[in-house]
Amino acid sequence: MEYFDIKSGEWIEEECVEENGFVVNTKGELIKYKDFDNHVTIPREVKGIPITSIGDGMIYFMGGYAFYGCKNLVSVIIADSITSIGNSAFSFCKNLISITISNSVTSIGDSAFGGCRSLTDIIIPDSVTFIGKETFQGCSSLTNVRIPASVTFIGEGIFSSCFHLKDIIVDKENVTFINIDGVLFDKQQHSLLLYPAEKPNTSYIIPDGVKIIGNSAFYNCYNLKNITLPDTIIKIEESAFENCSHLTKITIPASVTTIGERAFTSCYDLKDISLSEGITTIGRMAFSCCDNLTRITIPNGVTYIGTYAFSDCRNLRSITIPASVKSIEIYTFWGCDNLESISIYNDNIDIDEMNPLGDREKTRIYAHEGSTTERYAKRKGYKFIPLI
Repeated sequence: MEYFDIKSGEWIEEECVEENGFVVNTKGELIKYKDFDNHVTIPREVKGIPITSIGDGMIYFMGGYAFYGCKNLVSVIIADSITSIGNSAFSFCKNLISITISNSVTSIGDSAFGGCRSLTDIIIPDSVTFIGKETFQGCSSLTNVRIPASVTFIGEGIFSSCFHLKDIIVDKENVTFINIDGVLFDKQQHSLLLYPAEKPNTSYIIPDGVKIIGNSAFYNCYNLKNITLPDTIIKIEESAFENCSHLTKITIPASVTTIGERAFTSCYDLKDISLSEGITTIGRMAFSCCDNLTRITIPNGVTYIGTYAFSDCRNLRSITIPASVKSIEIYTFWGCDNLESISIYNDNIDIDEMNPLGDREKTRIYAHEGSTTERYAKRKGYKFIPLI
């Protein structure tokens, strides 16, 4: 029997056995479920071969991972012979409501339950030590989750797009993670890992001592309007505040050096953001689709602004770019059709020829005479005004 192994990137042909819709290879890996039952109990063995893992990165005849997209699946009971649930094993089982994970399981892979939008509750057993990235991404019906004492690793974005998640509880005996008022941190409280999307609070003060706001930590927290960052924060990671659609104001403290990709994407109500002098990097799409952002000053010290960083900020009126910025990447201001002025202080800045800087009829470009910006403005037909 032939299947595609994601890990090796190769088609593999090996002996497999099948019984009652369960396809298992000789290593005891359940590579595919082919039946259409609503309620499934995964057996301990198939034709004498003990099942020890569920579909870790294998696609049988390109038909998806082990239970990928099993739209009829409502409930699953996992046998106590199984020690690992592989990457994307149950992804997009859209009608899956209940899953019973045995105490033999130690590892749950990346996106194992991604897109299981009907899953309302899951009990992670005390045997689990590893939970991969985006494991429960898009489980939009989940409301509460308990992390047992045994878990030592949690991947990025584990509960992103869990729109109804209100509370995370971590066992008090866990030595790696802790919850404070339902918010997930590492035990040292240096990293804020996840703020549940449906917590009802409209404001939140991040505790002193936190250094990193993790990947997708506040993703889609639509109730939040104000967030206070302590001056211990040094990094805001990818998608940290993405889709915080009602966030209106945020001050980035001087301790922050990096704003990750998509960090504030689609913060539609964000009108006022204060960037500190310590920032050196503004990632790709960091502020894209911030519809109500009207003006922004990039602090001196920033050397890199990623592509699409301010794209589709349709009400952005003015922006100041300091001498420290070496280049303006392609499409940085794409869709900023109401940009009235842009001031650029680096005389030798590299501007991509395909890069629109607002609207030629509306936007005034301010820079020093003889600069690369002046030459760009005149080539492209913008109104150029010399800086004094």
